[in-house]
Amino acid sequence: MRKIVEEVDIGKVLLVGDGFAVIQGLNNDAPVGCSLKFVSGASGVLLWRRSDNICLALLLGGVGTVEVGEGVECRIRAILQVVDEQQGPMTKREYDVAKVPVGDELAGKVVDFLGRAPGTQVQLGTSAFAPLFGEQPDMESREQIAEALVTGVKALDMLTPLGRGQALLVTGMRQSGKTSLVLDAILGQYRSGVRCIYAAIGQSVDDVSATMALLKRKDALAYTTVVAAPEGASLGERYAAISSAIAVGERVRDCGGHALVIIDDLACMVEVWESITAALATLGPTAFDEEEGNKEQEQEMDEEKLVEYEGMLVAASAAQRRRFFSSLIQRAAKLHKRLGGGSLTLLPVLAGAPARGEGRPAAVAQYKHVSEEQRAKLQAALETARRDQLRSQQEGCVRTEVLEEFMSIADGQVVLQRESGSGRVTVDPQASVSRIGSRAYPPALADLAVQLRFELAQAVDAARFGHDPDAAALREQASFAEQARAALAQTPGHPVPLEEQVATLYALQSGFFRDVSPSNVPLRQSIFIQSLRRSKPGVLRDIASTQQLTDEARAGLGDALEEISAAFSPSS
Repeated sequence: MRKIVEEVDIGKVLLVGDGFAVIQGLNNDAPVGCSLKFVSGASGVLLWRRSDNICLALLLGGVGTVEVGEGVECRIRAILQVVDEQQGPMTKREYDVAKVPVGDELAGKVVDFLGRAPGTQVQLGTSAFAPLFGEQPDMESREQIAEALVTGVKALDMLTPLGRGQALLVTGMRQSGKTSLVLDAILGQYRSGVRCIYAAIGQSVDDVSATMALLKRKDALAYTTVVAAPEGASLGERYAAISSAIAVGERVRDCGGHALVIIDDLACMVEVWESITAALATLGPTAFDEEEGNKEQEQEMDEEKLVEYEGMLVAASAAQRRRFFSSLIQRAAKLHKRLGGGSLTLLPVLAGAPARGEGRPAAVAQYKHVSEEQRAKLQAALETARRDQLRSQQEGCVRTEVLEEFMSIADGQVVLQRESGSGRVTVDPQASVSRIGSRAYPPALADLAVQLRFELAQAVDAARFGHDPDAAALREQASFAEQARAALAQTPGHPVPLEEQVATLYALQSGFFRDVSPSNVPLRQSIFIQSLRRSKPGVLRDIASTQQLTDEARAGLGDALEEISAAFSPSS
């Protein structure tokens, strides 16, 4: 039985921070994502609930400023009479859920988390609405990820393939090319039928304008929505913009389409969690009316208590943090065919550096057989390294511990690194991994790309652990790795179609670049592709249409390589 009512659940504000408020007194069945109204006229949405019923709400703006002691209401839209097999008849309330516009009119537009164009109060995309905090699909609703989403970024498609429905973390230190990579992934969806949503978080107005100009210039704006929370936006608005972008993608997915959602960047989610823990830590025993509440608080504040989470024993605080991060990351999914077979693929960007397994440096004092001068130099080097690490964290990089938490939740990560001196952005083949495995490769790339990844990793190991740098085998491995990195490099803003990636990789592994210096590889590669377009256009068309490297296509690529190699031979 469902009874429509006009009831209001009343709570009280205990603490106010940057874009959030801590609330006490809401009914314990008020769900995350329900809509809140404050006495002052401001609005919010329930984000987090502790076991003692202390809640955290994101503030989403309104006509008034939220203050400590202020009342907050959560409107009940229905009462359900539910019969549970174990507990018997019970009453359950339904609450108003915070929803955002997700209609098709948002394509080609830049909007805020409420679908409003910059500087206006006019909402776009109101032909359809979806919950701001949608639930992640359960396992029965999901299908195995086994279809590639080709991005046009050679280093990504060949080394860390992206599958439709996958969440792949993009990370690296600042200025390592993360934004350039994800924007190229959007450009690579031209005529693919994939709808793109780009969440620009904390960026300047000029940066957002430059992104829109790039998308328009490359004919990518028609299938892309930009959800922006510019610099200066509150923490609540930034996090809401991330969730709103995912909500737009969820609507595409639930209608049977395919969406690529890019979050640039995810750091504000870390800030939200830190705000939650900091705010709740300031609440003393006076915040609870009953002694039992104090016991629950003490139990939840015990960060060393071990609990079972996803088959692991972890600290209670770590389990809560992981659950919070997962609530967003695991909204990516490939739905089962019975639900339409749509997908939401997620590329979240987060600045940081993963652990390298190098351990902590030993204390300088333990080196007994070095001179005072050498000890001083070593100490200075360690201090410089420590300052550089701290500086990198202060400049917007999250802690390694937090970064690896996201890495373990996502379906893999692509780690970018900028080579010193060259300014070239590359993918670290050892630290980058896709947990979907070869299923995420398009068939035309599968065998060739797996071999390339292995050879690059082998070259890194040889350079690190090889005892004889003059050995011919080591020199050959190092030379191939340099040529491969040069072949994978590409100009930002120019995604490479699948058929050209396959041709490049086939040429690389056929030894076409063996006697070419790395600096000349891009030119030789360009000449080969242009020649292939002229002499063997059917080969490229065949690979593009079938996404397969057939025997006929292999033969055509081999013929083209022989012809171009003959043209470059000294005798000719």
